[in-house]
Formats: sequence, structure tokens, C-alpha cells
Amino acid sequence: MKTTWLADFAEKISITFEKFNPALFRLLATILPYSTPFPVAWYTSRSAQEFLSFTPEIAGVFVFGLEGMGILFTSLFVDAVIDWIRSRNVKTFSLVAMFGAVVSAYVFLLVRLNVTLEQINNSDGNQALSQVITLMCFLPLLTGIGNGYYKWKLENKFSESEKTQWERQQDEKEKERRSQERIRKAALRYGRPDPFTAPQVSYQKDAPYVAPKKSDWRNLTDKERHSVVNSLSIKEIMDDYNVSEATAYNWKNKQI
Repeated sequence: MKTTWLADFAEKISITFEKFNPALFRLLATILPYSTPFPVAWYTSRSAQEFLSFTPEIAGVFVFGLEGMGILFTSLFVDAVIDWIRSRNVKTFSLVAMFGAVVSAYVFLLVRLNVTLEQINNSDGNQALSQVITLMCFLPLLTGIGNGYYKWKLENKFSESEKTQWERQQDEKEKERRSQERIRKAALRYGRPDPFTAPQVSYQKDAPYVAPKKSDWRNLTDKERHSVVNSLSIKEIMDDYNVSEATAYNWKNKQI
């Protein structure tokens, strides 16, 4: 009993984490690119207020633009790399080179800006603090690349889903076409009109029923056969049963 209880508990825990892991991964991929710039942004804002005499509002706008540029150009760089991997086009690679240069210039600018402000505001020249600030400036870049890759995976998943749905629709259309083709062949085999191209005849609700004309001798009743051989004229046979003149003469000469 104890072993069974432990096994059930372990099974529930594993199922919980199996469902939790994808959700956690999506959460991290979405939030990290926007949360990791905050420490760097706060440090840059404080340094800008001390050295550049910015008001908190101006410093906030400055930091928002600075960190926003990083997120924007990092995403564009990742998208350009993915497009180049897909197409292997020289023109596409030129975008990779351009955005790569922009991201490199941005990281250099961010690092130098923060290190310079730190060195000016702290006259003791703490090299360890400068190195920590430098390393912190790379965090938004790394998370931005991860977010771009995750976005690419979602787009691929959506494209595959659309492709599968399109292929399923095409299969259904092909099955329907084959079914209609079999019905057409069966109709032609028995001398019937194409049910998909023949005009549809609408009947009024109170219209009297009119039996279809018989054009096959085997479908005639005994009374009709006697009438054809003994009573009706050739023209009457042709009109009543919708047959040719030769067929009418043939019926007239039948032996009953």
C-alpha cells in the first residue's frame, strides 16, 4: 500500500511538472527580455541624474529609449539571421551584417556609457564594479536572442499547423472529386445524365405525377406491349416512348 501511494504521488508530481514546464518556458521567454534590462536601466538612470543633472523624468525617458533600442535591434537581428538561414540569399545576409553591426555598436555604447558614468561618479576607480556593470550590459542581449529564437519556433509551429490544415482540406477535396467521378461513371454506365452538371428540375408541390417515358422494350408491361403492337401507330410509339423511328418499327414487328 505504501509503495502504491508513493508511486501515485510521484506520477501526479511528474504530470504536474510536465504541464508546468512548457508554461514556465513561455513565461520566461516572454518576460526575461523585458525584465533583465531593468537593473542596467536603473543604474544608468541614477548615473545620468548624478553626472548629467537629469531630472528623474528626463532620465526615465533617456533610459527607456536606450533599453528599447536594445530590445528592438536585437529582435531585428535575430529575425534577419533566421531569414538568412531559411533563404540562404546574399541580399538577406546583408541585413544580418547590418543589424549585427548595429547591435555590436549598441552593446559597445551601453557598456562604455555605464562604465564611464560609474568611473566618474566613483573616484576610487573600482575595477571590479566596472567589470560587473560590463557583464550586466550583456544580459539583455542574451535574453533578446533567446526571445527571438522562441518567437521563430512559435511562427514555425503556426506555419506547420496551417500547412497541415491546408493539406487536410486538399485531401478532402480530392476524396470528394473521386467520389463525384465514380458517381458520374455510374450514371453514364446506366444511361443517366451527369448528376453534377445536369439541370435540376424543380417540381411544384401540387403538380400531378407524370411517369417517365419508357424507351426500353424490357421495361414495358404486357398491356403496353399489346398496345404498341396492335393499336399504336409508328408516330404514336415515337411520341409516347421517346424512341427513334427505327425502334418504333422494330417494336411494331415484335411477336407477343
